[in-house]
Amino acid sequence: MNAVEFLARPRLAQACLERARQREIALRALTERVTGKFGLGAEPVSHSRNNTAMQDAIAAHMEAEGEVERLKEELAAVELEVGMVLAKLPAGTLYEFMVRKYLDLEPVGKIAEEMNYSYSWGRWELEKGITEVQRILDDMEASGESPVMPEN
Repeated sequence: MNAVEFLARPRLAQACLERARQREIALRALTERVTGKFGLGAEPVSHSRNNTAMQDAIAAHMEAEGEVERLKEELAAVELEVGMVLAKLPAGTLYEFMVRKYLDLEPVGKIAEEMNYSYSWGRWELEKGITEVQRILDDMEASGESPVMPEN
């Protein structure tokens, strides 16, 4: 497995989760508008009304909530997998840098600045870290160990 692709997994999972959250928020607003329109509050609902729109909105909202929960679990699993590989890095600045970059999703410049180094040091540390992670992944593959947890 390619180290860059492997390390990008938390960011991709986070982006998917954010899109699902935005969809869930939009569907919640739609559900609130539709249920208000059909008088789910104080007004009794007439049996002659077409409640399909309300039912569809509620079902879509519930489905979106379930998707958000599923993606939260997926993100946690991906972060665990990447964290387990990063834990094999030697302790020190390289480990701290890689954790902040790939698990905390901080930009290189911010990490370097907060660690009192230059941006170019951060880019160099990033390249060194990616090379180390690739070596770890290659070693894991050679020993038959998988960095990716099997799906249930």
